[in-house]
Amino acid sequence: MTQVVPDQARRGPLVPAAVEALLTLAERLLGATEASAAGSLLLDAVVGAFGFPRAVLLAAQDGRLPVLASHGLSAATPRTGRCDSPVVVAAHESGSSALLRDLDPEREPWLAQLFPRGVDLIVVPLIHDGRRYGALLLQAPGTRDLAWVSSVVATVERAASCVARSLRTLWRVEHLERLAATDDLTMIANRRSFDFSLERELARSARSDEPVSLVILDLDGFKGVNDRYGHPAGDEALRNVAAALSIVCRDLDTPARYGGEEFAVILPGCDHLQSMDIAERLRAAIARAPAVTPLTASAGVATFPDHAADAESLVQVADDALLVSKRSGRNRTTQARAPETIHLVPVVVDLDVPVEASR
Repeated sequence: MTQVVPDQARRGPLVPAAVEALLTLAERLLGATEASAAGSLLLDAVVGAFGFPRAVLLAAQDGRLPVLASHGLSAATPRTGRCDSPVVVAAHESGSSALLRDLDPEREPWLAQLFPRGVDLIVVPLIHDGRRYGALLLQAPGTRDLAWVSSVVATVERAASCVARSLRTLWRVEHLERLAATDDLTMIANRRSFDFSLERELARSARSDEPVSLVILDLDGFKGVNDRYGHPAGDEALRNVAAALSIVCRDLDTPARYGGEEFAVILPGCDHLQSMDIAERLRAAIARAPAVTPLTASAGVATFPDHAADAESLVQVADDALLVSKRSGRNRTTQARAPETIHLVPVVVDLDVPVEASR
């Protein structure tokens, strides 16, 4: 059974024992730099003040309400993506806190993945300036009546409002940071973000003693696409190439637009053999990317620390290898084996047959 918590709860006095927790939360939120950290601070505050056995914060910029932070869940508890609970969705959309009595797995299968059967569940939406930013799910400690719920909801709602304001700010900052790090046309990493990522991965490589490889790709004869079909067609081709590279890349890789029709991909943990295989997959993906005319790419590959001692020299060696590919007929991959030696691997994609068959 679901009950809406009376409106007077939101206007009621704060529980004296929770005032300190609320003040501490507001102070700590000022130092939060990530949305998940702000969510964890909220859970720490309300759990510490009222002893909720389990607590889950659902929040996201797009309104899907995935799990942002949790308390008291076992490692085996599934954290599902989109919230499909009718009670939670209704509370979130109405902006009114609700009490779900005796959680029934058959009626609320999504919530049953997070909370035990038969518990009482308090649902508190995250609201600030009339806008909804998520929902807080709290397992009541034992059987509690509506009077107890009403006595704590005033404090919890105010804490949730503080976090909603913090999430709004943090998400805005994240959005601005993504814009600053993203190429406007292709929506992958720009040159500034690439430089930062490469330095970071090389520093991590030095600590972990794992290699990092770099692939630089240049679209062959791309100027002719712009000259013959116009820049809108060329821009669309670049967007499709970026999308194709992103699909082929692993989650830990960094595809970037290096400049013009050049792309670069940072491959953490890849040695010189693995990087060649990946470079060929990247070139094959480019050949499959939709365009007004078939595209091919030349590539240069280099590995840290085998071929270079720092980021600048790694880029230079990979770029030199790319130049060899260009001068050797294009549509191929060249790997640097040593700073003074370039090894050419003439792998050519025949655009008249499927890519897989030509490899």
